[in-house]
Amino acid sequence: MNEIMNYDSFVVWEDGSPRVVYKQMITKEVLDDLPIAALSLPYKRTPKEIMLDEDVEFEGLTNAEVMNIRLARRAAAGEMEAIKTIQDRVLGRPKQSIESKSITQTYTEYLEMVAQEEEELLQEAEIHV
Repeated sequence: MNEIMNYDSFVVWEDGSPRVVYKQMITKEVLDDLPIAALSLPYKRTPKEIMLDEDVEFEGLTNAEVMNIRLARRAAAGEMEAIKTIQDRVLGRPKQSIESKSITQTYTEYLEMVAQEEEELLQEAEIHV
């Protein structure tokens, strides 16, 4: 993890006197590490969960571990969004194919080609009549 090394200074007033305070600034590198740091923190139950003795099985786990367990449980219960999320992460998203066509003729040439095709269709129709 990167350390915060940039500081910004600002003035605060205490008892009518100015005092310079230095505040650590968040750099881009630190900002990139924040999600990992947050997921790595130990899971903490809320006071309500503690009082109701809920989520005891999550004691000692990280936030990331608790999130993955809850997601897996929702998927196992049949929730489609959770199932898709797990499959996307584990199996990878299905590859998408895009068909691309290149047109190398002018608009006039294209219209002449369409007219020729229509004329051939009319001739075939006359033969079958």
